[in-house]
Amino acid sequence: MKKITTSARILLLFTALSTGAYAQQKTVVIKGTVVGDTRGYNRMDMYSRNPDRYDSMNVVNNTFSGEVPFEAPYRLLFASLHDSKVRGGYAPQAILIDKPGTYHVVATIDSNGTHYSSVDGAAQQVYAAFSAEQDKAWETIEKAMKQKYGEDVMKSLYGKNPNAAAATDMETMEKAATAKLVQRHVSKHPGSYASAVILQRNSGSLDSKTLTTLYERLTPGIKALREGEAIKTEIAARKLSANGATPADFTLMNEVEKAVKLSDYRGKYLLIDFWASWCGPCRASFPHMRELYAQYKDKNFEILSISTDRDKAAWLKAVKDENNPWPQAHDAKSEVSKNTFNVQVLPTLFILDPKGKIIAQKLEGGDLDKKLKELMP
Repeated sequence: MKKITTSARILLLFTALSTGAYAQQKTVVIKGTVVGDTRGYNRMDMYSRNPDRYDSMNVVNNTFSGEVPFEAPYRLLFASLHDSKVRGGYAPQAILIDKPGTYHVVATIDSNGTHYSSVDGAAQQVYAAFSAEQDKAWETIEKAMKQKYGEDVMKSLYGKNPNAAAATDMETMEKAATAKLVQRHVSKHPGSYASAVILQRNSGSLDSKTLTTLYERLTPGIKALREGEAIKTEIAARKLSANGATPADFTLMNEVEKAVKLSDYRGKYLLIDFWASWCGPCRASFPHMRELYAQYKDKNFEILSISTDRDKAAWLKAVKDENNPWPQAHDAKSEVSKNTFNVQVLPTLFILDPKGKIIAQKLEGGDLDKKLKELMP
């Protein structure tokens, strides 16, 4: 038997230690602490969309823990049973996971719900700094709104009859503030996973030129991530979905598994409605859309509703419940909505002319009625 030299033993030991350390670091370990009263609702939910995964953790002595695989950087979302039961709902919050290892998460419960933070992970720290600055910007905007429109303006914006001028003002200020913060943080941290997340999730506040410029500043490794690819797709889709553009033909299936092609509607004015069964505002808009359909269906006009539901059964149930008298289609993977029409929020509407060219989009409220009346008096 060949004798192993001392140097060889050292090399084997080093390799074993390195391999063991690498194997241990292929997971993400969550060690959580709860600050505040759970009121006996001792469960934390932890999930992600990519990879698509859900885990539930019990809270024992104000602590919780879990372990999940790591393949690539992603957003790990947290939600508490406390918020679901006490507040009647929850807003999931993310901790950015940019590498394997242990992340200490603090879940702080106060009168506004549960808030999550972590001092671990370089990307999380960049994102936390961005979020803190954004919160301060929102506070400044809220003060400006109250000074201009009165102390009750914020409540009125979420009422049945919001002040349209105030809503427009607030949206303008928020977009300007967000654009400024995004440009600063992405330019400062082009190699951080946080920059890809910040850019993707706030792209709606940026014009196409700025979005493209910031995307180009990202390092190749960050561009290759899921969020980086999504930004690239959005840049291309913005060009494809601009007014004056003619979207490429596509084929989707309807509720009875028959093909629906965009080209089927050439020769008519076509209102494309992107929606989902879970989208309250989408479904609330249907009664008025049915009125518009009855008014214009005999004037060379059609509506095509395209659902982005991931859950086919939920979509089919909603189609049956709504019983809308126009064609339906299912875009389960959001390939048409994202890649062709750059749909970022639901509902989103587009109007195509008889030649298939986009002539209007993102119409809200009375804007849709006004545009249809203009096209088909």
